[in-house]
Amino acid sequence: MSTPSLINILPAAHRMAPETPDEVAAALAEARRMECKVVVFSTGHGIPPIGDTSDRILLDMSAFDHVEIDPGARVARIGGSVQWMQLLEAANEHGLTAPFGSAASVGVAGYMMGGGIGFMSRHLGLGCNAIRAVELVTPDGRIRRIDAGSDPDLFWALRGGGGGFGVITSLELNLTPVPRMAGGVLGWGIEDADRVLGAWAAWTRQVPGDVTSAVRLVHPPEGPALTVVVVTAPRTAEDLSGLLEPLTEQMPILNTVRDTDPGAFSREYTDPEIDPTEPPHIYEHVLLDQLPPEAVQLMAEYAQPMTGCGAMMVEVRHLGGALGRPATGGGAMDRIDGEYSLFVLGYPEAGEKMAHAVDVLSDFGRGRTYFNFMRCRTGRETAYDPVTINRLADLYEAVDPEGLLDHPHPITRAASIAV
Repeated sequence: MSTPSLINILPAAHRMAPETPDEVAAALAEARRMECKVVVFSTGHGIPPIGDTSDRILLDMSAFDHVEIDPGARVARIGGSVQWMQLLEAANEHGLTAPFGSAASVGVAGYMMGGGIGFMSRHLGLGCNAIRAVELVTPDGRIRRIDAGSDPDLFWALRGGGGGFGVITSLELNLTPVPRMAGGVLGWGIEDADRVLGAWAAWTRQVPGDVTSAVRLVHPPEGPALTVVVVTAPRTAEDLSGLLEPLTEQMPILNTVRDTDPGAFSREYTDPEIDPTEPPHIYEHVLLDQLPPEAVQLMAEYAQPMTGCGAMMVEVRHLGGALGRPATGGGAMDRIDGEYSLFVLGYPEAGEKMAHAVDVLSDFGRGRTYFNFMRCRTGRETAYDPVTINRLADLYEAVDPEGLLDHPHPITRAASIAV
């Protein structure tokens, strides 16, 4: 799915498609002259929270799609609109990889600005930890290279702070050798959701820290509703299969776990593509600290075809591992403060029931969220602690005092800081 087809479905006062950093700077100057705010798009995955764009300028960054791999230094230099599959395939040719996401068509830059969690995250950690430098056009039109030496405060903000500090034209990322990797899915009918979720929840409480998994209770457009466990680990398929015995004892009707690599796994198990010709999807999300039996039962009930919340998918991801440990010298998001991520996807007509389901299940957490999964046009209070929010606000006011860049999750000061 090309970016322009996603951008063109939105109303706008004006559209611009720069091809160089200088043209980005010129576009920002023109927006200031027109007294219009700017919304930046690369892949379109951030469309749901944007809201009405009819009075804003849409900046199409799809031309910034270059990928350069330095295998000796284990560094990738990529454009601001590069998608994960482009980077994975290029890096894999040199036996290298990066902390990739769960959707092959998601833009690397946006993913990392909001932290970045994916299929191997309990082993590889947050995506933003791989950033070593950012080329940024700030709202005043300056083209700047931001790294730990040139501007440590802004470099901190650009690693998981949610973006909004300028227009990213390129990134430099640290790569790692492709690990030995196994992964795949286990599948059951939706009627087995309660039993499988319970077994999976118990399993996650003792599974090794390098195993990443998620349960998806899905209702595909065609075919039966399913209970699916997606799992990966930097291990052989034989080794991973041994760890999966508490789940395979639940007698799955599908088992595709085998030796693989990041690119192959992402091609086969990527999240669904965005299709602008289909009705829009909405989603709800919250982080959870525990999955006791009562939470498992509620989740399974909400996913049932006739009596549930009407969602197309109820997903719960296991976090922790490298995601739960503060990264050395980390940025604005250096870990995820929760053990599980609940994500519910569906059509707008199911919105009220979906919101109610997530609200009920939020009792098993503290109302915290992961930035990249926040749906509504809101601030950042549930994704960051007050000290971090206020530090981000200080930087935002310094970089964009006029508020030229319009972000779906504005950076506003925390009301108070707990002592």
